Amino acid sequence: MRYFIVAEDDRIQGRVEPVGISEAIRKDMFSEKSAQEQDNRTFQFSIRDQSAVEYVDWLERPLPLISDRLKQLFIQIDPDIEAVPLVLTDMKRVRQELYWAIKPPLIECLSEQSEFRKDGTLKRLVICNHQVNRPIFQMKGIVEKHIFIHLAVAESMLRRDYRGIRLRRVETEVEEW
Repeated sequence: MRYFIVAEDDRIQGRVEPVGISEAIRKDMFSEKSAQEQDNRTFQFSIRDQSAVEYVDWLERPLPLISDRLKQLFIQIDPDIEAVPLVLTDMKRVRQELYWAIKPPLIECLSEQSEFRKDGTLKRLVICNHQVNRPIFQMKGIVEKHIFIHLAVAESMLRRDYRGIRLRRVETEVEEW
């Protein structure tokens, strides 16, 4: 099996930058109690003023945000992904775009072949693929907050015209017979 890390395409200039999300969004926003409180709530955030704004389909910081188009694909592939709606508002251009904060399930699939630096960050990431049972997931045991996707999801994304996304292949564990 092949897996990829979904990342921002840093070649795109003027990507939309939401302001104030990290201060307003709580870390427990995906807990069951919090999800019930937010059922009828949509968060709204302004964006940083720029000369040109590019509404890309993937934003990594300050937390993973996906466009409504990309969310439709993710939900089609994995209906259990948790998502909270956020509206990004450009007051200057009088424009609003719907994005979704997502939290794929955490899976324990870190291979013993993975290597870490002294500060705990990844030096070499290896996935133990026989422990992965979801097409879109996050990994337990690492400091980085990467979102991983299966090859089939990556191919589905590449067949569509999504912008601002870069896929990095992840090494998988070689099983010895």
